[in-house]
Amino acid sequence: MSFSYVILMTFLVLLLVSIMLYTFFRKKNIVDEAPGAFVAVLLILLICFSLSIVIALPTVMLYLVSLGVNFLFGEYIIYDSFFSLITFSLLVSIIVIFWSFIVLFIGKGITFLLKVPKWVTYILEFFASWALIYFSIKYVLHLEKIEVSIWGNGALILSFFVSFLYIGLDIISSAFDQKNQNIEEEPHIH
Repeated sequence: MSFSYVILMTFLVLLLVSIMLYTFFRKKNIVDEAPGAFVAVLLILLICFSLSIVIALPTVMLYLVSLGVNFLFGEYIIYDSFFSLITFSLLVSIIVIFWSFIVLFIGKGITFLLKVPKWVTYILEFFASWALIYFSIKYVLHLEKIEVSIWGNGALILSFFVSFLYIGLDIISSAFDQKNQNIEEEPHIH
């Protein structure tokens, strides 16, 4: 699978999703009617750009973690070129992002209904994200024309480090949000 083909197909799918989101936002009156066709196109392109960022960040992170795994543990991940590893990272990221919304919705619902403590929630999120990333990597590796191969426990190590990084960033983000919320709720003494 060539890099340009994957990028082109990703862009076209994102553009289609952006048009559908814009139409949905218009019907629900979340977005006012654009003053002209040019502005409507700009809004669609802005949604497409935002979705591209959402996919680009995990792709770059997976690419960097793959390089880190090779650097720390030896040549577990073998790839032909920069573009083949980026293509692999992009495909894995797209699958993970698609399924993560479903897994997150189910997981948050179960932990809310069962009143699970926060630390258990983080452990469950870690294992859910690890399984999602691991099986996404395995699926992409079995696609034809992917010029990346991972031998031994490389997929296990890669998915573990990516999951660890995701959960770590989530915990840091939650701590910052909690800190900002506490600062806003503190009474001001004059």
